[in-house]
Amino acid sequence: MTRFRKFLPLSLLALLVGALPALGQDGPPQGGPGGGPGGGPGGMGMMQAFQDHGVQGTVTAINGSKLTVKTEDGASWTIETGPNTRVRRDRQQIQLTDLHAGDVVGAFGDKDDKAKDLGAIAVMVISKEQQEQIEKAKADFGKTWTMGVVQTIVDTKITVKRPDNAVQIIVVDENTSFRKRRDDITLADIKVGDNVTARGALQGADFLAKTLNVGGPGGPGGPGGPRGDRGPGNGPVNSQGSNSGDAPANTNPPQNPNL
Repeated sequence: MTRFRKFLPLSLLALLVGALPALGQDGPPQGGPGGGPGGGPGGMGMMQAFQDHGVQGTVTAINGSKLTVKTEDGASWTIETGPNTRVRRDRQQIQLTDLHAGDVVGAFGDKDDKAKDLGAIAVMVISKEQQEQIEKAKADFGKTWTMGVVQTIVDTKITVKRPDNAVQIIVVDENTSFRKRRDDITLADIKVGDNVTARGALQGADFLAKTLNVGGPGGPGGPGGPRGDRGPGNGPVNSQGSNSGDAPANTNPPQNPNL
């Protein structure tokens, strides 16, 4: 039976729906779903959310409510949709029947890596331009921008663990600007466990930051919060689950018939 998780909060839904356009920017995602400054859900959280809950690839077959998608590494994934699944192209709502073999899509929802199956909250068509932007952002990661969870802080060196599990040292100096959400902060305000996103350049083996944005604290379970029981395949179920990071869960869901 097709099954979808109940405990993906609405704030995560908004995060995932906005993930691909943000990941397609020239550099790191900035801010949360609302586009504000900072490295919270829109930075480290967004990338981690995509890894934990997303699949990107080329549609190879469409069978009723199921898509077969081939990823970059050659794996074949089944994307299962329900009546509440959002399908979008260029930010516009479309129907599943508007998709075709050969389309490149990003799908988000309840991801089962072992079964190569994903129960989709949202499916978005990725344009060629967006694909190129995403590839550029990937190529620049660790070179002109980086992000991760703070592991240690020693003098002006911040060691972070990135979403790809690599460890990188971010160096700050008198020219580095620090922000948390909309507030200016200092190096002393950054703590072990914080999610940070930095822009700058490599300086030898380390990364010299021009700007460093701080989001919410990291933690196990990723931005989806606790893993609960899964219900029947009628698409995502609106819930008031908790959300890691410092963005509160949306307790007033939009009046959208697709939710």
